[in-house]
Amino acid sequence: MRKTFKTIVPVVLISQVSCICKLLEIIMLQNEVKGLEFIFVFATIWCMGAGLEIQEGNKSRLAFDKFWREKFKTIKFPTKGTVFDYYVDTEHSKLMDWNNLRSDVVENSIDTSRAITNYTVPTSDTIASQYIMKNFITIGIAPMLVGNAGCGKTQIINGLLNELTTTTEDYKSQTVNFNFFTDSTLL
Repeated sequence: MRKTFKTIVPVVLISQVSCICKLLEIIMLQNEVKGLEFIFVFATIWCMGAGLEIQEGNKSRLAFDKFWREKFKTIKFPTKGTVFDYYVDTEHSKLMDWNNLRSDVVENSIDTSRAITNYTVPTSDTIASQYIMKNFITIGIAPMLVGNAGCGKTQIINGLLNELTTTTEDYKSQTVNFNFFTDSTLL
């Protein structure tokens, strides 16, 4: 991996291993696990491959997908899409498309008088990112999203915070905008 792929931000190997262990812990705490191999593969793919450098569109994810399918053949992924397009259905021990978790709640609740930035459109990428972040948040681990400017990090986080703060009283959120000129005196 280190010879072939570059990450967006430098990541030490022990941090990736720790992330895999935490994601395994989260999933195993929530459900009775039947297919541990599926969950391990899922955690490894997301904790090792999600932070890869993005060059020329999505080519790094496609290269990681090819790498994964060639090296690790125990768990067979569907041929459609990449390894990032699937999550583990822990109840049935099989891989399912992220779009199966999609709900029409957001699409049906869009009020055209409000700005579109108030909504996070449920695509497979936003569903996957929010699923993983929500799982980390539930055990008190702060997730970090990395990516180029304008790729949707803020919108994904705002969508998740909106969901968490409106569905339960366990969470509250406050937005503090930072930029190049922000220093401690402004806070």
